[in-house]
Amino acid sequence: MTTLTDICNAALSHCGTRSKIESLDEESAEAGACLTHLAFVRDAGLRAFDWNFARLTAALEPLAGPPARWAWKYALPSDCLHLRRLTEGGWELAADRESGGAAIAVVLSDASPASAIYTARIEDPALWDPGFVDAVAYGLASRICYELTGREDRMRALHQLWQAGLQQAAAQAANEASRPGATR
Repeated sequence: MTTLTDICNAALSHCGTRSKIESLDEESAEAGACLTHLAFVRDAGLRAFDWNFARLTAALEPLAGPPARWAWKYALPSDCLHLRRLTEGGWELAADRESGGAAIAVVLSDASPASAIYTARIEDPALWDPGFVDAVAYGLASRICYELTGREDRMRALHQLWQAGLQQAAAQAANEASRPGATR
């Protein structure tokens, strides 16, 4: 089972460092760099494609007070990183304020009830597609490489490997997706 520490150590290796970490909580420059950037890389990678392992469907909770041109306003699920589609009707994303005044993202629609198909923030790497794991390691390496090694050329090469890895993993995941009418 792949752990976040395994991914960080792969990223450190891609950077060309000889350092390894035992934990993200340790007091080292390597662990600090990994901890600073890992969530950003994971979320950017998740948002980039409609990953099978991160695709969820959920009924949306209606909120009061939709704007005049929409019949319904819904709260997005708290783990939603990217709304892919609604199961019914047209929609648009918007910003709104909750009762306490904090800004929130909402979905406006004419459909009721409404269910969202979205990419969720999946934090456990044991649930990630193996290609996604590899891509995250390259993405993390591209973000920490200059900080740890000062090698700008390597950072650029790692960024290209991250992008290519995401593309390849997404293509493989798309080929695994179920298709309407397919037997299971």
